[in-house]
Amino acid sequence: MNRYSLKVEETIATLVVDGDHYALAELLVNEARNEILEYIDGHPEFETSFTPLSVSSKAGPVVQRMSSSSHKIGVGPMASVAGCIAQYVVEELVNIGVRHVIFENGGDIAMFLEQPSVVGIYSGYSSSLGLGLRITTTDQVLGICTSSGTIGHSMSFGFSDASIVISNDVALADAAATALGNQILSENQEHVATVMREMMSEDIEGLMVVIGDLVGTCGNLPEIVKANVDYALISKG
Repeated sequence: MNRYSLKVEETIATLVVDGDHYALAELLVNEARNEILEYIDGHPEFETSFTPLSVSSKAGPVVQRMSSSSHKIGVGPMASVAGCIAQYVVEELVNIGVRHVIFENGGDIAMFLEQPSVVGIYSGYSSSLGLGLRITTTDQVLGICTSSGTIGHSMSFGFSDASIVISNDVALADAAATALGNQILSENQEHVATVMREMMSEDIEGLMVVIGDLVGTCGNLPEIVKANVDYALISKG
């Protein structure tokens, strides 16, 4: 299994893949980014809106997917940009026959697994540090996306150390993680449980929130295991 670090402008990612597919992955990242940037050139509100936006019927598939996710979750389209790029890369690699690939883009992960893998959950200095999700083999692309109000540079209006969404729609998982993180406003267990229940939908497999000493879960989650979360392996600028 090969592991690569990949950087294209603001996209800073990690690729774990069976085979030498770095060059193709880099090309795919550029394709997705160029489609988004070209659309923003003609529709600057796409980059700045905090609310859902419909897009032109002539927009490309990446932009269409971002718009769809924004409408389903109720956030701006850029809330799903990292997950959407990750999904595009993994789907295209799977389409050419790759059987095991993980693409992590700033805490948003798309994967297609031929063998089990553990995804570590980085929650800063939270007492819940050292947890992971054990994912078995998959028969379709799976997304695990994370938002944090205490770690990293991405905008969040909430206070969770990690708000995690699992879905086969990676772009939607990214948008939903943003929305979930925005709504976690205290460490109160009932508050966290209520927010997660209201967030669940047929498009979402499971939710997990880490905030201080509290770990909340909802829906169908993979096995939660102890994991050595190595900060050095996290994609970051």
